[in-house]
Amino acid sequence: MTFFRLDSPKARLYTFRMQHLQITAAMKGDSMRRLLAALLVLAALALPALGGAEGTPPAYKEAVYLTQPGDAEDITAECKITVASKGFTLPRLTDRDWDSYWKGEPGGKTVEITCPKPAYGLYICWLEEPRAWKLSQQVHGRWQETVFEPSGMMHEYIPLDGATKLRLAPQARKPDWFGMSELFILGEGNVPRYVQRWQMPDDSCDLMIYVAHPDDETLFFGGAIPYYAGELKKDLVVAVFTPGHRLRKAELLNAMWLMGAANYPVFGPFHDTYSLKLDTAYSQFGKSKVLNFTTALFRQYGPRVVLTHDANGEYGHGMHRICADASLKAFDYAADPARHPESAQQYGAFQAEKLYLHLYEKNQIEMDWDVPLSAFGGLTGFQMAQAGYGEHQSQHRYEQYQVEPKESDKSSYLFGLARTTVGLDIKGNDFLENTKGAIAK
Repeated sequence: MTFFRLDSPKARLYTFRMQHLQITAAMKGDSMRRLLAALLVLAALALPALGGAEGTPPAYKEAVYLTQPGDAEDITAECKITVASKGFTLPRLTDRDWDSYWKGEPGGKTVEITCPKPAYGLYICWLEEPRAWKLSQQVHGRWQETVFEPSGMMHEYIPLDGATKLRLAPQARKPDWFGMSELFILGEGNVPRYVQRWQMPDDSCDLMIYVAHPDDETLFFGGAIPYYAGELKKDLVVAVFTPGHRLRKAELLNAMWLMGAANYPVFGPFHDTYSLKLDTAYSQFGKSKVLNFTTALFRQYGPRVVLTHDANGEYGHGMHRICADASLKAFDYAADPARHPESAQQYGAFQAEKLYLHLYEKNQIEMDWDVPLSAFGGLTGFQMAQAGYGEHQSQHRYEQYQVEPKESDKSSYLFGLARTTVGLDIKGNDFLENTKGAIAK
């Protein structure tokens, strides 16, 4: 029989679940179950492992998304959903598979929902950033309509007023965009943790992570998002140079939200191509276009600190090389209004304070992603990065990829300070050291 250590992730996860059980029992007023739950919490660290998924990314996700007392119930399965066309694909709206979807014919884009109990929330996972659309909801027998302007967010939450009937339809004359991969209808209560409620990044942030592809934010940058965005609530922006098709975007959103991000990611306009040489990678798009985009990125979102790829492309990939090289140049270009003047006129010149490259050999720091994080019930930044990568299901066929552990030659813990206007790191445990956003330790 196997026992877990007192300080092991499995022990922390089991304790987290038992604490949740105790709270739930107390809410129900069941004294015997409450007493049993309390005893289980006290004994959890000494109990034998129960097997199953503990200690794996799915279990980490389950722990973070545990239903809390007062959370709104998912009533989707109780509702009757009808669509105006392609009804045979209707089950895809509720199969919780982000690779499947309903889109309908151009002339049949309406979705209607009848709820057996009042609905107070609608969580929609669109196929692309939505354009204008109309929501009609029947509340106490009366219909009310709301027109939503383009939000720019593929996954969005809409509060409802206790509706018993809903109708969704596009506003545009060309409604080809109107389609969804998933649809959730929620009852009364608090919005559950898994429901994504993004905010758009503004003109300044503490930390920008500039990656080539969705999933790079976990593979090479480890616990950066869970620690800085999830635990510390720092203003963090993820920018993706080659976002890929809509599934890759959806997976990124699911991963980032699970890891505690609040700002909607910035998606670049470039397509992914593989090359081993930097010049070849630049030639796919035009070097000037890439530098203009990256310089504008710095100016528009005003990061104090930028974190990006290994200059050698991690495993040699040209898109990773581009992110590193363009960031090194944009660090200076963004501060010079004569460089790429169009974005300077639009956003103003801007000087970032620090730029880190993954695995950069000079001025190295090794981050500690193994510290338990209270925002995730004691799971570590590295474990949450693993949970985040678990959301990138389309990439799991490539078995060579993983969130790089500390002992790897591509360690997601190791970074180097490549550019700075605020001096070198002394403590070496915080990307924000020497800036106003620095962590007090």
